[in-house]
Amino acid sequence: MLSGTLLNLLERLGMDVLTLTYGLSEEEFFASRIARKRTLELLGNMSKTAIGIPQEVKLHMADVDWAAWAVLSMALASPERHPLQIWVTVQELVPLTVQRLGDCRKRMPQLFSVVP
Repeated sequence: MLSGTLLNLLERLGMDVLTLTYGLSEEEFFASRIARKRTLELLGNMSKTAIGIPQEVKLHMADVDWAAWAVLSMALASPERHPLQIWVTVQELVPLTVQRLGDCRKRMPQLFSVVP
């Protein structure tokens, strides 16, 4: 049940990042204090959520880059020093994670269940 809640939260946060950053260029993203700040908050929540997902659940979803989510927390501690990592996360890691979570939801809906 807890893992289902975490997986659903991770997917929702990812969708929020995609919505917030849709159509922004790299320059526009970094120039926008509001979009950048909110995106960094969402990425931090995604990283914490991903880290909290039990290992046995992660094994069913090997195509999600769990290691990248764990490493991201270090970059988020000083995002001004890691702009490329942040931008790659927004443009590549988030969309791939959302897509792979959706694929997994179709294959193994029980992992996303929140009913005990």
